[in-house]
Amino acid sequence: MSKETKNNLIAVYSASKGVGKTWFAGILSQTLSILGKKVLFFDADGGIENIAYQFGLKNSDLYLKMLKNDITLNNAVQTCPNGHFDIICAKPAQNDLNAYPIGRSQILALDLKNFASNYDYVIIDCSNNNQKLKNILLHSASKIILIIEPSLKSSTGAYKELEQIKRISTNTKTYILVNHALSYTEGEQIFKTLLTADKQYIGSNPVYLGTIKQNGRIRDCVKNKTTLYDRYPVSESITEIKNIAQKLINEEN
Repeated sequence: MSKETKNNLIAVYSASKGVGKTWFAGILSQTLSILGKKVLFFDADGGIENIAYQFGLKNSDLYLKMLKNDITLNNAVQTCPNGHFDIICAKPAQNDLNAYPIGRSQILALDLKNFASNYDYVIIDCSNNNQKLKNILLHSASKIILIIEPSLKSSTGAYKELEQIKRISTNTKTYILVNHALSYTEGEQIFKTLLTADKQYIGSNPVYLGTIKQNGRIRDCVKNKTTLYDRYPVSESITEIKNIAQKLINEEN
């Protein structure tokens, strides 16, 4: 497939808040760049602890300017000083994408898909606050990573999201990542339970991407606005993330 037509958008999202979605999207972007890939992180969430908060970035009202056609995606890009990947993001707790009407959101998704030809991967941090925009981005992506954690609420929410994915994006490959697990065995079991339900009632056939175990060092990094690579470069979580990133890369080869 040619560079101009390839779809290299990876949408990362979760059924509930607080499961580490933005953190994972950021560390995945950083890891892919460390492994030699050119990566763009696109913030479609804008939550309180969004990527700008986690990396200590200062941002202007980029999305409002794009909505008014004052700037293009190319003008909105900044390079993350610690992560060595490019970012387009909102201010923390200021998701101006919610102001976009559905028609403009569709244009934005198309522009992003075209702009992605400049990168090996574009990681999209999706939000559930704007369901229409989320559906547009999920439909545009070639891969979807759905993050869950070891709780009944999270698993139930993930099941409902798999139903939604099946309706809006039938050709997109969906991955399940289990975060905050006590062990790899627990993570694998949670996925197997979800997969059993999916096979019986939905048929979206998600793929197990991996498990990230509970690690207080991750929260410490978020609190101190730094990364695992800078603060705990030999932590077990680094190995977990690198294995996950390499799995995604291997599937492209």
